[in-house]
Amino acid sequence: MKHHLIHSCIANLLLTAALAGTAGPARAGSTYPEYVPGGKLAGEFHAMGSPTMDTITLGWIELFRAAHPETEDATTMEARANTTVVTGLISGQSHVGPASRALFPGEREAFVKKFGYEPTQILVCGGAYDRVGYSPALAIYVNEDNPLQAITLAQLEEIWAQGGKITTWGQLGLTGEWADKPIALYGLNLPNGIATFLQEATMHSREFRSGISTRATDRSGVVVVRALSGMVGAVGGDRYGLCYAGAANTQPHTRMLAISPGAGRPAVKLARDTVLDRSYPLSRYLYLYINRAPGKPVEAKVREFLHVVLSRQGQELITRRSPLLPLPPEVVREELAKID
Repeated sequence: MKHHLIHSCIANLLLTAALAGTAGPARAGSTYPEYVPGGKLAGEFHAMGSPTMDTITLGWIELFRAAHPETEDATTMEARANTTVVTGLISGQSHVGPASRALFPGEREAFVKKFGYEPTQILVCGGAYDRVGYSPALAIYVNEDNPLQAITLAQLEEIWAQGGKITTWGQLGLTGEWADKPIALYGLNLPNGIATFLQEATMHSREFRSGISTRATDRSGVVVVRALSGMVGAVGGDRYGLCYAGAANTQPHTRMLAISPGAGRPAVKLARDTVLDRSYPLSRYLYLYINRAPGKPVEAKVREFLHVVLSRQGQELITRRSPLLPLPPEVVREELAKID
C-alpha cells in the first residue's frame, strides 16, 4: 500500500512538471490546446520508426507516461528506420510509426494489401530549417551567374516531371544568351525521401524526366549529404544547372531561388521564419502513421497519445529537444480533426 502511494505521488509530481513545461510558447501569439488527460488506459503501447524522431518521440512518451502512470511499464519506443514504420504497423508490433518522410508508394501498397485501406497520416511537426538529417526544407539552387530570381511550383513541375514542357531557361523568362540554353538538372537516385518529397510537393507524384544527372544514395545519411552537396557543387560549375538540396548544402558560386506557390502570388525566400510559419512552399513535415480502419474510431490509447503530441506541451517539447519545428496552430487543429 505504501509503495503504491509513493508511486502515485511521484507520478503526480512528474505529471505536473511535465505538463507545465519549461519553455515559452512554441510560436509567438500561438494558441495550442492544453493537454488534459482522459480516463485510464489499458494494454501495451509501442512506437517504432525513424531515429530522426527518437528524442521528441521519447519526450512525448514521457508526457504520456506521466499522464497515465498505469501505462509506464507497458509503453516502449524503438528508433530503427523509416522502413520499419509500415512493417511495425502491419505486424502489429507498433501502434504508431514516427516517420521523418512520407511513405514510399511501395510501403503504402504493402499496407493496403494487408488491410484493404490506407494508413492514416498525422502531421506532428515541421522539418528543420537547415539542420542536416532533420528533414530540412528543400532549396532550389542555380548558378550565381543565373539572372533568375524566383520560380513557381508549377514551373518546377514542368521542369522535373516526365513530359514536362519546360526544358530551356528562355521558357522561364530569361533572354539573350540564356534564352535557348537547356536546363541541366542534377538530382538523386530513387527511391529516397528527398526526391519523393519534391515529387509530391511540386509534381503531383509524376515520375521524374529522363536525362537528369543523378547522384547515388543509400541509407547512410553521410552518403546523402555528400550527394546533395555534390549536386550543388556541380551547379556551381555549370552556368545552366539547377538542383534541389538543403540550405546546409550551399556551395560556392551558387544561390537559392525564392519560390512562389502559384502564378501571381509572392515568391518566398528560404529562411527559418518562413519554414516555421510554413509560408516557404518547400517546407517539410514529419509524421506519425497509425492503423485506423475507415469509419472506425481511433483506438483509445493511440488517440490519447496523439492528443499529447498535438497539445501545447507536446509542441513546445519539439524545439527543446531537437532542431525540428512545431506545427502552426491552424495545422494542429486540422490534424486533431482527423482523430476526433
